[in-house]
Amino acid sequence: MSGDTTTMQAAKLNEAVRELLEQLADRLPQRRLASYRALGEAGESVSLLNEICKMLVSRRTEVTPAEKETLAQLLDAACPDAGDNDYVRNRDQTLAAIQVSDQPRVITHDDLRKLSTDSQALLEQLADRLPSDRVEEYRTLSRVGEWAMLINELSASLVTRQIPVNRPERDALAAVLNWFRPAVVTDLAYIRDRENTLASLNITEQP
Repeated sequence: MSGDTTTMQAAKLNEAVRELLEQLADRLPQRRLASYRALGEAGESVSLLNEICKMLVSRRTEVTPAEKETLAQLLDAACPDAGDNDYVRNRDQTLAAIQVSDQPRVITHDDLRKLSTDSQALLEQLADRLPSDRVEEYRTLSRVGEWAMLINELSASLVTRQIPVNRPERDALAAVLNWFRPAVVTDLAYIRDRENTLASLNITEQP
């Protein structure tokens, strides 16, 4: 009997997570919706919930208070089966990082295009001063849309290697660092502590 109950609970969770996915569909990356829906169809509720939370947090996507309450309930239900799904396992941290608004502002394609363009331009401007193997890694991050990881890793290279940058480059880095809210990048130290990152740069007039 307990097995039947567990199955029913899993089915109910799956249905609820899939409903939330469709509710948030216009605020999630359109190119990933098919893979998200496939997770739901396969019954991978916890993985799907984890992916939804990851996108909401990393892209600073706002949700309504009711949607956040639904997320909290789903995270509570999924936590025992979190496994290596970090956003589900770290429930409190995830909920704290999710932005709430009565009328959520959708992060537009133009917003993301500008972030992509600006971060890629900065990377290419600095490429000849970075280790070649890291440059290829950073370009890959840029291509797959992992801009937060790209900016964090690029900042780490500039600070730890004390790579010279001029003031316009410093300002360009500041602009992309400021795109991210510290609350949503708690695991990315160089973005989270942006003031220290900028203060630790090796500024020179002729890099």
